[in-house]
Amino acid sequence: MSITALPARAVQAIGSTQVLTDSASLVKELIDNALDAQATSITVEISYNTLDIIQVRDNGHGIAPVDRPMVCKRHCTSKIKDLDDLAQIGGASLGFRGEALASAAEMSGSLVVTTRILGEITAVSLKVSQSGEIEMYLAWTAIRTHSLLTLSYSEDRVSQAVGTTVRVTDLFKSLPVRRQTALKDSAKQLTKIKRILQTYAFARPSVRLHLKVLKAKNDKGNWIYAPKAKANVSDAAIKIIGTRAADQCHWIIWCSDNPPIPFAANGTGSQETDSSYRLEALMPKANGGKALLYILMRPV
Repeated sequence: MSITALPARAVQAIGSTQVLTDSASLVKELIDNALDAQATSITVEISYNTLDIIQVRDNGHGIAPVDRPMVCKRHCTSKIKDLDDLAQIGGASLGFRGEALASAAEMSGSLVVTTRILGEITAVSLKVSQSGEIEMYLAWTAIRTHSLLTLSYSEDRVSQAVGTTVRVTDLFKSLPVRRQTALKDSAKQLTKIKRILQTYAFARPSVRLHLKVLKAKNDKGNWIYAPKAKANVSDAAIKIIGTRAADQCHWIIWCSDNPPIPFAANGTGSQETDSSYRLEALMPKANGGKALLYILMRPV
């Protein structure tokens, strides 16, 4: 489905006046976009102060040329065409409002989207203005004996594998008070971002996730989740919280037509069941700690 502008009725019903509240919310939105693009590897690079540079790179299917002019325009999305589509979207998409990239462009010093689809020889790097428009330039084109002044998109051809990279610099540049607050909370934001990636690892255990903190004094803030082939949630639990902690948990599966079904954290037991909906949780035992829960592969 191509990117189109949502009608006013849909915008009024699902629009939000505050999409990005901090650096972590931006990272989460970009990860959602990557997962919706069927990415199996996502790398997050972020400055130590969480504002100077925020970059998310994925190996998803990329953005088609026809969609690129609208990718950062507010209320433009490829997930739904009208409000009625929400009844069918279910868990097929993590985002559908078309606001995150537009908000990032509006509140940052610069936003660059680099993307490449299968079949393209090189990637295209697009500079986005604060209004969400791809920057344009005037060019003279010679046609036989005449010259033609044309308006073209400002794009650079660069080397990149199939996928998309979104790079945001100077987040909250236009909001000095919020920027100052964010700078004071940078350590908390880094912890929050790492937590977000860990929850996505549980929700999408087959997706490789990498967090790299730029300009840091050491690499303690970096984090990598590198799953094995066909990894499941129990594999993710062992990698993220360790074998000892994972042994203190067990699976519980709720189905609309059946009572809760417990499973061991190591995956013992069959998890196949027929029902109209199903909810899975990795629950700590009586003496455990927090519970991890996701619905339709979305962290809750």
